[in-house]
Amino acid sequence: MNFWLVLLALVLLALAFVVTPVAVASLSHWRRAWLLRCPREGALARITVNAHRAALAEVLGRPGPEVVRCTLWRTLPLLRPCRQECLALPATERRPAGVRWPHDGVRTIVVPLDGTPGSESILETAADLARTHQARLRLVRVAEPPPLVFADDDRIIAYADQESARIENAARDYLDQIARGLQGVPVDQVVRFGDSATQIVEEAEGADADLIAMATHHRRGIMRALRGSVAERVARATPIPIVLVPYGEPVAA
Repeated sequence: MNFWLVLLALVLLALAFVVTPVAVASLSHWRRAWLLRCPREGALARITVNAHRAALAEVLGRPGPEVVRCTLWRTLPLLRPCRQECLALPATERRPAGVRWPHDGVRTIVVPLDGTPGSESILETAADLARTHQARLRLVRVAEPPPLVFADDDRIIAYADQESARIENAARDYLDQIARGLQGVPVDQVVRFGDSATQIVEEAEGADADLIAMATHHRRGIMRALRGSVAERVARATPIPIVLVPYGEPVAA
């Protein structure tokens, strides 16, 4: 029997029954987002790991997975060099995003607002729910990332960071006004930039929210209300329950 053929057969068997299953299991494990409490800040963070690198490391015995995205990096840039510390936490202290840890009652309700009176139709329902469950409302305003602004002679007259600050300040003023009208309800306020559905889901999961309460434009039943809307995209992206009211029509909880 040819020695090289035997060796090749053994290598193929190892790949088929050892290496490949290990790589697939590692890739499946790390490709999801994870929720954990940052060991430095004590705040809940949503992290994403380089799944392909993690799978390769598992097979080759190289250094482990690397965090490539963390929700705290946006608000705390000094944490960016910290790419491994949170992964040293025991496995019991992190969980896949969207998998709920059991606890009693409703503690946090995320309320997305788009800055229009129509989106504010959810506030009465959300406030009633918060009072009933002694929960916090987390008002979220998602804004579009600002482009550079040019003068007529192609000179830049406003940079993106300056425009971002202006938009964020305006959004915070809007949320402050909304919060003042919510008597007897503890309120947090968050301004984010980017795609609405993506940012709503990231905020809700990062805050370990129990509910998302929002208004939807369509009014012919829940299924139609969800179809093709931001609400539908949010519902598909997270298992966190969603409370909907028709856009522009306040409904008491």
